[in-house]
Amino acid sequence: MLDLISKNAAFLGTGLAVTVELAAWTIVGGTLLGFALGIIRFLRVPVLSQLAVVFIEFIRGTPLLVVLFICYFALPALFHAQTTAYRAAMFGFIAFIAAYIAEDVRSGLRSVRGGLVHAGLALGLTRLQALRFIVVPLAIRRVLPPLFSQYVRLIKFTSVASVIGVNEFTGSALLVNARVFQPVTIILGVALTYFVLCYVVSLIGRTLYARLAV
Repeated sequence: MLDLISKNAAFLGTGLAVTVELAAWTIVGGTLLGFALGIIRFLRVPVLSQLAVVFIEFIRGTPLLVVLFICYFALPALFHAQTTAYRAAMFGFIAFIAAYIAEDVRSGLRSVRGGLVHAGLALGLTRLQALRFIVVPLAIRRVLPPLFSQYVRLIKFTSVASVIGVNEFTGSALLVNARVFQPVTIILGVALTYFVLCYVVSLIGRTLYARLAV
């Protein structure tokens, strides 16, 4: 096993770097978009709230692979634009994870007691200030566990990107397997690598929750 890894370390390392980079960009973009959509739904902003509902329900009701196909094949053809497999995968993952994060954020915002908001208004805060200084900080603490669960799911989902041609870790490992045909060793190595990545993210989430828990 060590001999197999040493011979293909550079190739597998490149694939792993692509996976980590793709997951990092998606986490940032998906979190920002998810929070924006969740707040829009919570505030029931006219028109924007309805558009957010359509987007969220469409993405949540569509398989991830189909979302990637839409981003890689359908949208570029529709708008007569060109894109790379990496960009299509990134935007597809961002859209997919943001739809789930948005619902987690909306649930977290709704879990904050209305009495706290009224107390802030009584102290002279505007509704936006009450949202910013009272509701959002409390909601973030409550949203941390499901938020990091989404991040863990996302790391595992990145393996699907190989279907549209992204040379990420799983795709790289399968190419190595096609050449040397040692499926047990390679699959176990891939599983262990994903386990380590997911465990680190879960550990970060648990640590933050322990420090910020309500």
